Amino acid sequence: MKNYCYLVLFAVLVVACGQSQKQKAEALIKETLERSLIKPDTYTPIETKVEEAFAPYDDPAFLKELTEMINMTVEYADLMEKAKHAKLLMSKWSAPYRSSDGKDEYQEAIKVYDEANAKIEEIKIKTRKQDEKIANMLLEDRKFLGYKAIHTYRAVNNAGNTFNGNTVFFIDKNFEKVVYSMDVEDYNQVQGAVKIFKEG
Repeated sequence: MKNYCYLVLFAVLVVACGQSQKQKAEALIKETLERSLIKPDTYTPIETKVEEAFAPYDDPAFLKELTEMINMTVEYADLMEKAKHAKLLMSKWSAPYRSSDGKDEYQEAIKVYDEANAKIEEIKIKTRKQDEKIANMLLEDRKFLGYKAIHTYRAVNNAGNTFNGNTVFFIDKNFEKVVYSMDVEDYNQVQGAVKIFKEG
């Protein structure tokens, strides 16, 4: 009986050790997606590529900070456009012969312009702080974090439509859990921002 137990244990260990990194990653990804998908039973894996992940570029904390910087940049551009449009309206409604409606339009344009500029100044301050934070993170030594699995899959959404997902899953060193994930498109955008940041 004892020998039989040893044989079973040995067989389990052989199977576990025999799993490839790709198989381990796919098992974790499936478990993760089945918790988050609206219709998990429709999940169908298509392709998985596993690579080693290193800090700082693949560090979830770094990716979050850089994503925040990208969001700030987008908001800044939107506010600049908003202020520019408000300034044009101010010019349009500033004529002395404007009607009472024109006076209201002029005051509203001033309000929008002032609010946009106030937010622009706030973002400038935040951006400078974020710049410094990211620059310090880029100075950190390259360190092995675990693995990243680029996974393509198919599933059905709540509306009953089939969609293709393309996600990067960051996995710990021991292939025990998914620590972070993001769309491949977002990940590529962040890595592009890293390149621009370093060149700047």
